[in-house]
Amino acid sequence: MLTRMRLVKGATALLYVGPLIAGLGGFGWTMTLPFTAIFVVWLMILRPEQWPASPEEWLTAPAWLAALAQVLSQIVLVAILFGVGRGLGGLADIGAVNLNPMLPLSISFVSIPLCRMLWDADEAASQGYFLDEEAKLAYADNAAGQAATAIVPLLNLPDAAPDADVARAVAAALDVPAAELRLNALVAALAQPNRSHAALRQALVVWATEPEIVAPAQVAGSMASAFAIAGGNFDLLRLYVPRALALIAAFPNRASDFPHPARLIEVAESAPQSDLPAHLQADVRDGLRALARSVEAALAGLPVAAPAVEPEPMVAPVRRTA
Repeated sequence: MLTRMRLVKGATALLYVGPLIAGLGGFGWTMTLPFTAIFVVWLMILRPEQWPASPEEWLTAPAWLAALAQVLSQIVLVAILFGVGRGLGGLADIGAVNLNPMLPLSISFVSIPLCRMLWDADEAASQGYFLDEEAKLAYADNAAGQAATAIVPLLNLPDAAPDADVARAVAAALDVPAAELRLNALVAALAQPNRSHAALRQALVVWATEPEIVAPAQVAGSMASAFAIAGGNFDLLRLYVPRALALIAAFPNRASDFPHPARLIEVAESAPQSDLPAHLQADVRDGLRALARSVEAALAGLPVAAPAVEPEPMVAPVRRTA
């Protein structure tokens, strides 16, 4: 997607080259009208967030005023480019050039299909990619809804799906700039107690506790999100706790991304239903208490002791119960 973004910016240069060539060729100012039409069409296709989104919205006065402002801005832009071209032509003493007027118009026009083939604004926004900050702000209101839509395929994965397939699906869905929004949406969806999603929960806990995610703070609060997804399930906490202890020791500066120590103690003191042997439950509780102490120390700027035991394997078996 980043490569497409760069190519779009390159293709957009053709849009501006047309009026410059027309100015250099000594064409009259009447040429600004077709160029303005091309610029407006390009803007409507590549920047849909700047235009009314529905027929009903087009019928409102503010929408017409906003559209008029867009058209006027393109007229000014084309006039400036045309003027710069004529100025450069005058400085270079090029004089009138025998050019077919369709040549500069075609150069500008070809940028429209090229950019459209490379860039779908709505699709890019759903993944968290934007051409600039203005587009990002325009799509901000819809970002949460798009994230909720994007996680539906994950929630539809059966518990019987192979762990490797679920892990790949999670990585593909969250390998986008909008990963934080999608992870938050998953936390909210999996907070419902009537949903098991054991395979999905395990894959999410593993993904959110990867050093590559935690160390650079690629997803804010990923450790707290993973803890919430574990939901007090001791099978998942057996996977989470050793990884969390290793991560807080390695990256104490990321302590704010971890669950609050009080919440860790609360879960450690709780008595959820679990068929784990008593000694394994005791290990999980001790690990949660140790993690609470480590997070508290890191938040206070104190040294964090390295975990006494090695972390669990990257994927631990999790019982799939309804």
